[in-house]
Amino acid sequence: MLQPTYFLAATALIGSLLLFTRSMNNDDLVNFRQLSSSSITEYNDPKTVAPRQMTLREQQQQQPQPNFEFEFDITESLIENRPNCQVVYIMGVEGTAHHGLVPVLETLAKHQIDPATQFEYIVDVDPKPLKSGLFGWHRNLQRKWGFKGGDTPPMDHPDLVRSVVQSSCPLDGKKHVMIEWQSFPSGLEEDRRKYRVLRQREWLSMTPREIAADEEALRHPANMTAFVEAYSPYAEIRFVVLNRPFLETIASNPDWDESLIGHSNIIRGFLLILRNFLDVHHIDGVDGRRLWSMVCVERIMAKFYEREEDVIAARANIIAYLANFLGWPVGECPYCFDQWHDSTKDPMEMLGALDPKTVDTLFEHLGTLEGVWPPPGESGVEEQQCMV
Repeated sequence: MLQPTYFLAATALIGSLLLFTRSMNNDDLVNFRQLSSSSITEYNDPKTVAPRQMTLREQQQQQPQPNFEFEFDITESLIENRPNCQVVYIMGVEGTAHHGLVPVLETLAKHQIDPATQFEYIVDVDPKPLKSGLFGWHRNLQRKWGFKGGDTPPMDHPDLVRSVVQSSCPLDGKKHVMIEWQSFPSGLEEDRRKYRVLRQREWLSMTPREIAADEEALRHPANMTAFVEAYSPYAEIRFVVLNRPFLETIASNPDWDESLIGHSNIIRGFLLILRNFLDVHHIDGVDGRRLWSMVCVERIMAKFYEREEDVIAARANIIAYLANFLGWPVGECPYCFDQWHDSTKDPMEMLGALDPKTVDTLFEHLGTLEGVWPPPGESGVEEQQCMV
């Protein structure tokens, strides 16, 4: 049994606690209960109420996690905005004058005015969000979108795709046009840009058909089939396919891939990849329009013609056809070729400086492209009948 003194002390303590809690208002009582129910591990010293410093792991666990939940109506809005979101991909192998055609298309795009809204087109020739999505570049954007640490997400990751589209084509009622032009292949083995798949040294020892079947080659610089399937619900994709005579194409980068023969093999391998893709993807599955169109680079060059008026007429025809193919209302652009410069390289002069065996091999390579490249242009359009 408790001694009388202990009993009286315990009774007095209980009574004090009851009186204390009765004197509290509701807020004080809630705070008191929270304090009394807190774990003792939250404090530095059980004899104090000074908060204990959290460990790094605990801090990371308490940070808000990335939330990729897209509201249904936002996703629907992106789909409905598709006519105002266009990607024009200038598609071709290395050496087919991508750099020359970009300002031509940019100038043509900036001539456009939406007839429904009277807004000028918003044109981006350095679409960083799209480059981040397709090639894995600009990791800072991926972190901003919520992808933190580790490898960049797959290019067809649904949340990555929608983040790219939201960043590229805001719902502002204006037509947004992104112009992309990374060649096939792109860069070098030691390229500092963060491609998901870099140029592979193994391709140097492969035949063109082996390269065309290689999983890494099919994903470099990006897998076009995955691109079309992932982005088509949200963006109108169009490919402007470049052709330049094969020997000129090879001569444009004679020092790449260790030798002209090695470079020729890799280029032919990627021509096969592109042809296989184009043969399967004729039509946009959403709007039913043609997905790709040819531009014969030699038809743009002044050296292809004897008279200046023929050059002007051919370029005007190419511009008009491109505008029609892309669904752009303005098909005239007198200043589109102001920044264009014909190449000064003469492939036959380059070949003349080589040993006969190498020249014979390159002409054999040229012969293997018959029926493969270039793909057939639009029937009846003279400027789309390309040279091999």
